[in-house]
Amino acid sequence: MIKIHAQHLLTPTGNAPKRGSEMKKIYEDFDVDIFLENGKVVDIKKHSTTDHVTLEAKLVTPAFVDAHTHIPFIGKRTKEFLLRNKGKTYSEILKQGGGIYNTVNHVKKASISELVKENLKTLNLFKRFGVAYIEGKSGYGLDISTEIKQLKVIKYLNEISNVKVAPTFLGLHAIPKDMPKKTYIEKIKENLDYIKKYTNTIDVFCDKGVFLPDDIKELFNFAKIKGFKLRFHADEIENVGATKLAVNLGAISADHLLKIGDEEIHLLSTSSTIATLMPGTSFYLGEIYAPARKLIDKGAAIALGSDYNPGSCPIFNPSFIMHLALRYLKMEPEEILTAYTLNSSYVLGIENGAIQPGKYCDIALWNTEDFVDIPYMFHHNFLTAIVINGKVTFYENI
Repeated sequence: MIKIHAQHLLTPTGNAPKRGSEMKKIYEDFDVDIFLENGKVVDIKKHSTTDHVTLEAKLVTPAFVDAHTHIPFIGKRTKEFLLRNKGKTYSEILKQGGGIYNTVNHVKKASISELVKENLKTLNLFKRFGVAYIEGKSGYGLDISTEIKQLKVIKYLNEISNVKVAPTFLGLHAIPKDMPKKTYIEKIKENLDYIKKYTNTIDVFCDKGVFLPDDIKELFNFAKIKGFKLRFHADEIENVGATKLAVNLGAISADHLLKIGDEEIHLLSTSSTIATLMPGTSFYLGEIYAPARKLIDKGAAIALGSDYNPGSCPIFNPSFIMHLALRYLKMEPEEILTAYTLNSSYVLGIENGAIQPGKYCDIALWNTEDFVDIPYMFHHNFLTAIVINGKVTFYENI
C-alpha cells in the first residue's frame, strides 16, 4: 500500500472522455491522503498523521498520457531545420527526399537492439517530466518488414520500461519511392492479419501530397471490419476531407486539424471522435494553430499530444506543450489537464488519467501548489516523484 499526502489534489473524474464545458470540471481538494494498491486508487480521505506517509507533495495530479508520438525512431534531421529557416516547406523537403524518407533510411539501417536502446532513453525523458504512458507508431519503414520491426521495438520497450507505449501501425505515413501508392495500399490490406499480431490500431497521414480520403476509404473500412481502431493524421497541411472521413468511419481520433473549418468542427462536436491536438508541431513549423477554442466551445472532446518526432516536432516536454496550449490554443488550465490525462487515456484505450477510488491511475507529484506554474515556467521541472503501475520513481526535491 502506498499513501500519498497531497497538500493540493487536482484531477479529472469519470470514465468517459470529457467534452466541451465538461473539460473544465476538475475535482479539487486540499490536505488529503491518497491510498494506492497495485496501481489502483483504493481511497481518498482527509490527511491523518496516524498512518505512515510514503510520499508527500505540494500538488498531486494524474501523470500525463501523451496521445500522439512517433517513437520508435533513430537519427536526426538537423539540416532540415535550417532549410525551413530558409523558407523551405515541409512538403518541399519531403519531395526532395528529406522529411519522413530521411528517417526511414535511418530506421531501416538500425538493428532492433539499437532502436530499443535509443528509444528507452526517450521514455526515461518522458517520465522525468511526468509522462507515464505514450502512444508510439510505426511509419518509418514504408515496407511491411520495417514497419513490423518498429512494432517489435515497441513490444520490447513495454517489457523493459515502466513507461508504457500503446502501439499504432502507421504504414500509410508516406508513399514509398519504389512502389505505386495503390499497390502499397493493397499490400497493407493483404497483411492486416499479420499486423494485428502487434497492434489493433491503424493510422494514416491523410493530407495533400500523401494519402487522400478516396485512396484509403476502402482499406480503412476493411480494417474496421477486421477489428482495428482507426486514427487519422487529418487536415494538417490542407483541408482534403480527412476529418470528415474520420468521423464517418467512427475513428477514435482525428489528429492535428490545423486546416479544418466550421463544418468539421460541427462534425467533431457531434461525434465520438476525439480531436487530438499537437501545438508543438505548429510552433516548430511556424504554422497556424488548431482551433481548439472553437472545438471546445462547440462541445468537442480534445486530447493533447506532443507529436514527438525527429522532423516536424522534436519536442517531448509536456510543460512546454501545455504552455503552447494555454497561449496559442487558448485552452483553460483545467481543460489542459483533462486533455493530457483522462481524454488522452481514452484515445489510447487505457484506464488512466483520473485519481478516484476504484480506478487505476499513474500519479505525478509536484513541488508547487499551483498547476499553472508547470506551463508558466516550462523550463523548470517541478516533478519530484512519479508513481507508475504502483511503483515509485523519486527525483530531487527541487
